[in-house]
Amino acid sequence: MSNIINCISHIKDFNREKYIQLNLGLEIQDFVNPNLLEMGWDERVDEYKKALEGFPNTLSLHGPFLDLKPVSLDPKIKEASYNRYLQALNIGKKLNVDYIIFHSQINPWIKEPKIVEMTNNLNREFWNKILEEVEDFNGTVLIENVFEFDPLMIKELVDIINLPNVKICFDIGHALLESKVELEDWIKILNDMIEYIHLHWNNGIYDEHNRPTRENILLIKELLNKYNLNPKIALEYGISDVEDEIKRLI
Repeated sequence: MSNIINCISHIKDFNREKYIQLNLGLEIQDFVNPNLLEMGWDERVDEYKKALEGFPNTLSLHGPFLDLKPVSLDPKIKEASYNRYLQALNIGKKLNVDYIIFHSQINPWIKEPKIVEMTNNLNREFWNKILEEVEDFNGTVLIENVFEFDPLMIKELVDIINLPNVKICFDIGHALLESKVELEDWIKILNDMIEYIHLHWNNGIYDEHNRPTRENILLIKELLNKYNLNPKIALEYGISDVEDEIKRLI
């Protein structure tokens, strides 16, 4: 594996010199916290700007997701969601990130074809509108699977959004937790739409964000090689020694 990124939830966990030495990318997850987005976010952005000046490796940002639904039919919820997404995109622009990850917000239990089509079309309108508003954002938006039990759900969504700078973050832990198909089916179906992977494991019951075993890692490497894919790999689990973990992964 190459293109490795580590996820952190606070700037205190970022060691700039170590990341550069290891050629390790960074995913910033501080801004998923709605309390920070309400108060103190601008100071945190300034801290990151100072720490990241001249940072040469991949930089990504996880956007907010709690209680948000940007295509809600309730205008108040829709407005609040739009503002939070816009806030995250502007933070990403200030930090000059390569990627911003947003949850798909797909409800898999809503299966009626007309409602699915309407929701996907509303998503297309939403993403076209909001990305026009931040037209000088040069990064890629990644839509992440969460509750989907079938990869076709998120594939159809991203196909309908149909923007060159909107790709997929394939969250392996979420797929293991929710899916009715094998991991290979996800990778085969989503294929080169997978720009980025959130790597973590679980017992199939809880979203535990466990460290993958060596066997888990070999399986993922085998599948990516089989389909000739080379996405960014973001480590979304607790790591005590990141240098040792990189050696284990490669």
